[in-house]
Amino acid sequence: MKIAYVSNSVVPSRAANSIQVAKNCEAFAKLGHDVTLLVPKRDIEDSSVEEIYQYYDVDPCFEIEKVPRPNLSSAGTFIVNCQIGRKASQMEPDLVYGRSTIACYVASRHGVPTIFESHAPMTQSRFGRVKNRFFSRMSQHSNFERLVVISEPLREYYSDQYPHLADDIVVAHNCAKPVGNIQAVDLKSSDDRLQVGYIGNLYEGRGMTVIAELARRVSDVDFHIVGGKPEDIARWREELTEIENITFHGFVPQNELDTYRLAFDVFLAPYQWDLETQAGYNTVQWMSPLKIVEYMAAGRAIVASDLPTLRETLTDQETALLCDPENASEWVRAVERLRDNTAFRERLGNQAQAEFEAKYTLEKRAKTVLGGDRPAKPVFQ
Repeated sequence: MKIAYVSNSVVPSRAANSIQVAKNCEAFAKLGHDVTLLVPKRDIEDSSVEEIYQYYDVDPCFEIEKVPRPNLSSAGTFIVNCQIGRKASQMEPDLVYGRSTIACYVASRHGVPTIFESHAPMTQSRFGRVKNRFFSRMSQHSNFERLVVISEPLREYYSDQYPHLADDIVVAHNCAKPVGNIQAVDLKSSDDRLQVGYIGNLYEGRGMTVIAELARRVSDVDFHIVGGKPEDIARWREELTEIENITFHGFVPQNELDTYRLAFDVFLAPYQWDLETQAGYNTVQWMSPLKIVEYMAAGRAIVASDLPTLRETLTDQETALLCDPENASEWVRAVERLRDNTAFRERLGNQAQAEFEAKYTLEKRAKTVLGGDRPAKPVFQ
């Protein structure tokens, strides 16, 4: 099948949405589909990246085409996404799949079978009301195949808002690739100390305050922070100057992250109830964090916040230890338990990895969102 994947993501960039898009394009291509990713060409791309596929740690099995974005502030975003949708339809694909509401709408209007993927309500995005109107119209097209969402609450939201779509909504949590047979990075730490890691951004609501409290109260454990903007790292380093058992590693490229995941004994995911995205919206009730399944893939114990959306993927005492995000003492007890009980720690990690392999690989997700054996609707003429 010939697939045009349309997205408004900045490629290349460190943004989670661009990483997810690239990895899903790879997964579609590895199922045997002919995939082209269409994105805007922007001035804010990471100019230091020489090889995009290597940057995202994906095989060059799909094409990437960039459509120039007019330098017209907000209007430029609208125009370039219309152009992406038009270009996608001109490719005469069997399917347009995408994260761009406008591009998907335009392709659908041109008669191409279309699948749209949403990670939050339309209203929780820039120009949300405008996007909502376009989505509403697109969802009425006879060639609109289905809506893909990343959590059960998001499915319920769209079912309530768009009752006619209730039977055409697929829940597909974020997924990851299995960890390869690679050597773990040398953390230069004592072999007898537990190594606890967090990988991700340091935005408000990501739980850095919980990690800081853990480092203060569990001094015989080493804590590692991988990722974060330089200014955020500098602020936390200054605040934690007296803490010797926490290390900030800074940005690590995608193709090196697994070497860190394999070096840790325990992963942390201390999401807070007020979880701010880079765009400033709270997505805690809709999310399906990519980091959770990446942690599971590495086969290490996980301590995560006890939030409804995380319980869709993790099971307390079986694949993770779930703690009250606002109760640091629970986190301390969880880390100490994993420090003191190696067998339990390894069992948690092994069970998480088995669950990942059974349900959360990118290959399985690709099959799910594309519909498996479900027949496509006739093309709208």
